Amino acid sequence: MTEQHIDEALASLDILMSEFFAPTTTNIRKREIESMLEDFSNRRDSWKHCLLFLQKSQNQYVLMFSLTTLENTINRQWIGISDENKTEIRLTLWNELMAKHEIMLYFIRNKMAHLMVSIAKYDWPHLYEDFFSNIVELIKREGRECLLGLILAQAASEELGVARDTGVLLPSARRNQLERLMLKGMPQMLAALSAILEKNAQKEGQSNPPPSPTNGAPQTSALPDLLANAHEIQAVDKCLNMENVVKCLTTLQHLFSWLPLSSHVPPSLVTTVFYWGSIATQSMSGEAALAGLGGVCELLYRRYAPPSSAATALRLHHAALRLLRHLTHAPHQLPHLHHDYLNKLAEFLKLFVSLHFKRLEAEPEFDALEFLSYLFQYTFQVPTCAIFVNCLDIWIQFIDILKPEDIPKYWEALQALVNGVLNKIQFQHNKAQLQHLDNDLCDDDGETEYQTFLKHCIECVARVADLAPLDVFTCVLERWQCLVGVHGRAAWRAGAAAGAEGERLLVALLDLAVLTRVLGRLAPALLSESESGRRVSAVQLGGVLLERAGAALAAPPIARGHPPHYARALLHIHAEMFACMGAWCCYATDCGVPVQTMEGLFSSTVPFLLPRDIPEPPLLCQAAAQLLLSLSKNVKLTSDPMSLVGELYNHAQRSLHYLEPKTAGAVREALVSLFVRGTGERARALVAAWGAGAGAAPRAALPPLTALLHAFADASTHSKKIIAEGIQNAAETALRMLCEPSGMYAAAETEITDFFLALFTALLPQLGNFTYAAIDVFLDVAQRGGTEGSLERLVQCVRLGVEAGGGGVRVDVVLELLHRHVLPRASHLAPDLARAAHALLASVLIHRWRYFFPHKCDTAEGGRRADEFRGALSALGRALLLPDIELLKLNIATLETLNSKWKLYHKAIFRSEFLCEFLSVALGGLAEGGWRGLARDELTAAVHAMAAVDFSAFRLAFLPRFLRSLPGLAPHHLQYLENFPPDTDLPTFTQNIHRLINDVNCYRAYNAAAPVDMAT
Repeated sequence: MTEQHIDEALASLDILMSEFFAPTTTNIRKREIESMLEDFSNRRDSWKHCLLFLQKSQNQYVLMFSLTTLENTINRQWIGISDENKTEIRLTLWNELMAKHEIMLYFIRNKMAHLMVSIAKYDWPHLYEDFFSNIVELIKREGRECLLGLILAQAASEELGVARDTGVLLPSARRNQLERLMLKGMPQMLAALSAILEKNAQKEGQSNPPPSPTNGAPQTSALPDLLANAHEIQAVDKCLNMENVVKCLTTLQHLFSWLPLSSHVPPSLVTTVFYWGSIATQSMSGEAALAGLGGVCELLYRRYAPPSSAATALRLHHAALRLLRHLTHAPHQLPHLHHDYLNKLAEFLKLFVSLHFKRLEAEPEFDALEFLSYLFQYTFQVPTCAIFVNCLDIWIQFIDILKPEDIPKYWEALQALVNGVLNKIQFQHNKAQLQHLDNDLCDDDGETEYQTFLKHCIECVARVADLAPLDVFTCVLERWQCLVGVHGRAAWRAGAAAGAEGERLLVALLDLAVLTRVLGRLAPALLSESESGRRVSAVQLGGVLLERAGAALAAPPIARGHPPHYARALLHIHAEMFACMGAWCCYATDCGVPVQTMEGLFSSTVPFLLPRDIPEPPLLCQAAAQLLLSLSKNVKLTSDPMSLVGELYNHAQRSLHYLEPKTAGAVREALVSLFVRGTGERARALVAAWGAGAGAAPRAALPPLTALLHAFADASTHSKKIIAEGIQNAAETALRMLCEPSGMYAAAETEITDFFLALFTALLPQLGNFTYAAIDVFLDVAQRGGTEGSLERLVQCVRLGVEAGGGGVRVDVVLELLHRHVLPRASHLAPDLARAAHALLASVLIHRWRYFFPHKCDTAEGGRRADEFRGALSALGRALLLPDIELLKLNIATLETLNSKWKLYHKAIFRSEFLCEFLSVALGGLAEGGWRGLARDELTAAVHAMAAVDFSAFRLAFLPRFLRSLPGLAPHHLQYLENFPPDTDLPTFTQNIHRLINDVNCYRAYNAAAPVDMAT
């Protein structure tokens, strides 16, 4: 092309790109421009124009388009480009990069650097011999050239440094070669990177600091102990190129993610990196500090253990200790530090404690209590509650590594932690932070910011309580007892209190609610005391709590008439009291609490669950229902239950519509649990009364029964038997409605099928012959159709019947239902139905295996069953091709179960008719990748199990035939791929299969990209 043509083409491209990104351009016009640009990019000689555009254009859109086109050329067509053209592309890009990198926009520069690495991925070292040496040479230079070298180094680490899938196809041998080449050059690169960090540290006056008097580690670094006086740094040199330092640290962080650490990363480099992680208090160094800590965390995640690992751990300890000392001695600086840095420091400390704390205990230079002291100070000085929660994770990690014999040594620290956390969650001590936590908006877990904070703090206290239950419980109970009297006086004081006194009363109420929740959480730990004397004390304290809390609940909360904030606090305390007593109910007998006291709690809960002219707050109703449920399940009563809950029982027989559904469900479960004891007549009558309306109003009557069935799914056989007897009429009524093709069933289809699924899940063994009568109906109804959701639930009911055993379920009818009615409807548009159908198919194959292979059977019947078996396996195989990852995993698991339980792969019918097909589907799925890659491990394990039937036949017969069936493989590629290693153990076989699939995809892509005359 002439110069004039190039200029005209560039001008046209410039206009198009500017028009495309103009805010006034319509979507239709953008699609037209995209089509034109795509046509240009797909031309084989488009790279020639792009090289010229790069040299002439200043338009960022044109430059990015040109680079993207060149990227596609490198990744898709490189194999078909001549060596001369490759050299032209490489030299042009390199010359442009070196000439303009200082004035380029950063994203253009970074993109061009990545293209150089992409070229090296194919051509280094045979056509691009100086690739690595160029990078190291640039790193050793100053200023912007050094930065360019660091960008190239990180790109090389990301793309070449480890044999992993980067989205670009490379033969396995080439991947391994690149990794070896990178490892070979690592000493030079790491030395250059370390020199950058040390040189810039020296500019801060730290070139020769005095050695630490406590550090016994060998001095192997040019910066032997940078952290000794790190806190004395007053300012950062204005000439310091912090951008280079940050890029150097992020490059090292990525290198640390894949390098063999013990052989390539010296302890001196770790010390230098941590030095930069410790200068967050200095101006302009926040990014460097975050990157430095990130690099050290990467090492710890990979369990960095050099030959002198103890010395390295000691150096890290001393460095961390100095940093904590500096931060805690200058607490005014903490609020000004970036929160990302403080969270990263917490992450580092958690890793350090988990990996090195116990190891360092044996070192005389390690002062564990000093470390914990500074950690404690840091924990309670951090500026936000979110960072505090991350610091609590460090302590929980510390608690996890402690052994029982360690508790006396560290009890003082643990006790201080408990007191500190309790102060942190009480408004009396931490109102300034707590009042700013949001308690209205809920996160994805349904919790507010305040609730999440409280949960983490209470969990930390509970973890300490697991080590010393009595001591922690005593500490909390003492605080609680100081405040519990407020609850009784608050009713008459809150209305009159004002000003400072009213504020103190409100704070006391809020703190009492929090401490009540803590006591409820500590219930399991307290009664786990094993030493006899301490257990007696624990039982006594538990009894004190139950007595005082029960007395507090005896008086109803008088919230009306008070200001809103006092009313909320009073109601919150009462709800927490209910929850606390619910947690302690199962320990009441162990604590020696009289049954009469526990029975008295019924009178505290029932009034909240009766209909009132002015309804009680839903929070209290729900808390009361949960306490009633706990009492019903855990307290052995001496009184007649009707004397305790008779009025509520009578209301429940009629309706609980005045309660919220969740509360009403808890009440129903509690009443059935209470009356199911003994003969269970009242429980049976109660369940029957709830089911009486199933015929007239199934949409209203069946959901409560469904919830009740789910609640008793794991109950005792006695309880299930009584519930089954009570629910029988409702089940028969619902079954009759199922038989109706329209009318009531059509209106309540979802509720009826939900009910039967819950019934079969919870009570199948108790249903007797009703099970098989119902399944016959389900099979008939399923053939009529209905919605996918209802059909799915009916299929699940049939599956439960199949898995229950017995001869009441006809396998041939089930298979006919699947093949003729369910599977044809089970498409990717109805994934739940498809999964339910294949789960039923799996159950038939696994649990009714002998149906297909009977011991005695005439020839015709045996042939029919063999055909049914073939049909089932064919359906299973077809499912492996459907675009549903859950379905894929389900059917692979079915194959593995059939093989482990019934030796499916060794059956003659499978070996002769299905083995090769299933192997082809599994290997084809591995080659396809994409979403099927999520099941790569399962597919590979299945291939190994099938190949294990005859490894020699797999290698010598199946694989060559499978490879020849794949399009796009040249003869010499086939010859190479057919030489599959003979290893039979699963780990090695897995690696070999992954390499084979990678190479298959790579060679097919190469042949598709190469010109016709080069494909061979």
